[in-house]
Amino acid sequence: MEKLIAENDCRACMHRWENFKTLTDEQKQLISEHRYEANFKPGEIIFKKGSPTSSVIFLVSGMAKVFLEGLDGKNIIISIAKPGMMISGPGTYGDLRHHFTLTALTNVKACFIDMLVMKQLVHLNSSYAEGLISDISKKSLLMYYKLIGLTQKKMPGRLADAILYLANQIYESDEFDIILNRQELGEFTNMAKESVIRILKDFEDDGLITSNCSRIKILDKPKLQRVSENG
Repeated sequence: MEKLIAENDCRACMHRWENFKTLTDEQKQLISEHRYEANFKPGEIIFKKGSPTSSVIFLVSGMAKVFLEGLDGKNIIISIAKPGMMISGPGTYGDLRHHFTLTALTNVKACFIDMLVMKQLVHLNSSYAEGLISDISKKSLLMYYKLIGLTQKKMPGRLADAILYLANQIYESDEFDIILNRQELGEFTNMAKESVIRILKDFEDDGLITSNCSRIKILDKPKLQRVSENG
């Protein structure tokens, strides 16, 4: 007889982390017994730089921004979190502190899983441990490429990178409602809001995109890709 799975059981979650597929039912049940959910409104902090890394976080619904708090109140957005992504940082196996801040961009339901349980699974399941290392490695590579883009590309290349990232990695569509305002786009590309507005207009004039306050549509993706590559 097939067992019924409770709605709050990780085995029933439609947005669970891909790496959880490597776990046995007993190991998934262990996670279910050491997790809780919380709701956040747009602009609310989910965790703050400097706070303890007592939990690994997954979004059940909504999107959030991951950003570094720089000098003189200048922030740098490093990525957008969406359901199905693991949100953790280098402090997990270091000083046990978060080194970035996570803030809701939309209404968010977040799942918090006890960090000690996640570490326990590393010892119990080698396939899970390998998947964890792979996830961390991919995030590190993205950070390296982002660092190169922010420091070596000109402003049009940086904004092209941001639009392509949102289209390919976050929305998986060439037309999307943009959840970052112009100031946040500036924080994502390391430029002033006024520069973002000007370059978006240039992209429109060149036939690369159409945009308004809340929506972007890519019209000529190959050309936008060339802007990104040429920086």
